[in-house]
Amino acid sequence: MVYTSGVSTTPRSLSRHLVLVVVGALLPVVVFAAALVLRLSSQERASAERRFAQSARLLALTLEREMSGTIRTLSALARSERLEKEDLQGFHAQARRVAETQPSWLTVLLLTPDGHALVNTRQPWGAALASVNEPESLRRAIEGRVPVVGDLARGRGGQWAFPVRVPVVRDGVVRYVLTAAVSADALAEMVATTSPLEEEWTRTLVDRQGVVAARTRGPERFVGRPGTPPFLRAIGRADEGVYRDTTLDDTEAVVAFSRGPTSGWTAGVAVPRELVDGPARRTLVTVATVGFALLALGAAGALLASRRVARAIVSAADAADALAHGGCPVAPPSGVAEVARLGEALRSSAALLARRAEERDAHLARAEAARAEAEAASRAKDEFVAMLGHELRNPLSPIVTALEILALKGQAETREHEIIKRQVSHLVRLVDDLLDVSRVTRGKVALQREPLEVAEVVGQAVEMASPLLEQHGHRLELDVPAHGLGVTGDRVRLAQVVSNLLNNAARYTPPGGHVAVRAAREGDEVVLSVRDDGRGMPPELLPRVFDLFVQGARTPDRQEGGLGIGLAVVRTLVTMHGGRVEARSEGPGRGSTFLVRLPYAPVTPPPEKAPAAGRAAARPLRVLVVDDNVDAAELLASLLRARGHEVLSAHDGPGALAALDAWRPHAAVLDIGLPVMDGYELAGRIRERLGDDAPALFAVTGYGQASDAARSRDAGFRTHFVKPVDGDALLREVERVG
Repeated sequence: MVYTSGVSTTPRSLSRHLVLVVVGALLPVVVFAAALVLRLSSQERASAERRFAQSARLLALTLEREMSGTIRTLSALARSERLEKEDLQGFHAQARRVAETQPSWLTVLLLTPDGHALVNTRQPWGAALASVNEPESLRRAIEGRVPVVGDLARGRGGQWAFPVRVPVVRDGVVRYVLTAAVSADALAEMVATTSPLEEEWTRTLVDRQGVVAARTRGPERFVGRPGTPPFLRAIGRADEGVYRDTTLDDTEAVVAFSRGPTSGWTAGVAVPRELVDGPARRTLVTVATVGFALLALGAAGALLASRRVARAIVSAADAADALAHGGCPVAPPSGVAEVARLGEALRSSAALLARRAEERDAHLARAEAARAEAEAASRAKDEFVAMLGHELRNPLSPIVTALEILALKGQAETREHEIIKRQVSHLVRLVDDLLDVSRVTRGKVALQREPLEVAEVVGQAVEMASPLLEQHGHRLELDVPAHGLGVTGDRVRLAQVVSNLLNNAARYTPPGGHVAVRAAREGDEVVLSVRDDGRGMPPELLPRVFDLFVQGARTPDRQEGGLGIGLAVVRTLVTMHGGRVEARSEGPGRGSTFLVRLPYAPVTPPPEKAPAAGRAAARPLRVLVVDDNVDAAELLASLLRARGHEVLSAHDGPGALAALDAWRPHAAVLDIGLPVMDGYELAGRIRERLGDDAPALFAVTGYGQASDAARSRDAGFRTHFVKPVDGDALLREVERVG
């Protein structure tokens, strides 16, 4: 499958492509030749039609000459002295002599204007004469006082003839109409003897009504019949023209016609269409045949040539495939220069790829070694951080437990106790951050949201930052209302935000400097600012000051300290609370201002709590506590005893197993990191020894990763507690056993 512009297409063979190229090159030539033949044929047809029209015109002129001769003879006879003297008998003899000189005349008639025959040369003088046979032409001659040629009519003897009439005008009045009855046979001789074109098929003369008077083909069948309807329509619309028609004898023909101006008769020339269109059609067929033959020959030649090129390309493709699979390409010699060059390029590429492969393997080996070293360092780091967290949590656990015991005894109502509790809580949270600082900077810490007054958060932050502020002798100014600036957020994390800003101000403000914290409501936001009059920041540092590991310039004594992560944590935590933070400075030596904007949320004051007091559990339980940290074990035991439970402590696995010989606990709280045998092994031994009477097991450890909790569940522990243990949570879980 190949891809072109993102659209998949099926590839075609080289032979097909070459055939398409040949056809694409020859087809326009064939089409042009056919178009040229059509154009020449059209011109030839137009020329032939002009010749036919000229032939029809010539035939019409011949008829006009014949009619004009007859009219001149009649006009001369009309000036006879005998007719002038009204010597009709003498005129009869004179007219007979004239008629004998005109072979085409059948008779000469002298008619009165009302159509009564006075003289008929075919009848003896004095015989009774009939009235006129064709009155229409008589009317036209009298009304127009001009000679006219009448229409074809059949005489009393059955012979076809037509009248030629000349009016005899005396003193402005038509006295007589002299008429010659002309035989239609004379017209047949005329159409037959007029020089026809070689391709003419038939020649025809029709009268004013379109009735055939003479025809070269089948006169005995068609004389006296009207022409075809298309012919009658054509001669009715124009005096001359050429059109296509089917003749009276059902032959498709090209018909040219021309009307005589004097007689009004029409001459027609018909030529079979085959004689006109056949040559062009045969020429076009010949051109098309030759063209397709050329296309076939070209395609065959392209196929033969493509086989040779295709073999060379296939060989080159095989060589390229071998190169792709790491083999040595072998491209046989080719008569196609481009393919031969491709083979040389493939061989050169194979050599180059071999060298690159060696270099790649060397780089991969170094990269693998570096990766293994990095993975080892990462594992060592993880192990160190996990161990560090465990070691830090071990001393924190008894401190937290001791505070909770004091609370249960009602001895934790002093301000110092609250400060210690808050600072221990902060320390616990910071230990969690130490174990996974990337979670903070990537915004993946879990927030414990609650309604807060900003003043409470600022107060906790000041407690956290006070040592550094006091160390540098800074004067701290607070302008934060106690109420009315409510937000919804994590108390510890927001205190960490403000504390980081205060620590940053303390580090970069000279001793004896001034630090101000202000908070106010602006619309739907609570805006908290931390301003100092310290070293300030250059403009180029402002856009990057919240990036990880970015710090301002340090003095040689490095008294500012820090790792450059505090402000990055600030931005991440503020963003997680739906807020935003910005830094401002007018330049070096002019101090800095950090603004934190958080969504405003009104706070309802909580109801006052009754002093904490110890209360007994619903049912006293026997609880086994095992921890190698003696202080932690004793304080946890004291916490359980304060709730009325019976507690037995042990500081290693063998001691715990020995206690089971005489004492059956309902629950066992086991430290995982025990000497001799760890908590997982101890849990297995307890279940193995006691069977169905085994106590409910609870794990306590300084390792808080997800994998540690999963391992505890697999070992049969109900709950996995991370040091320092939340006493209330532990009591709730243990007392569920009862």
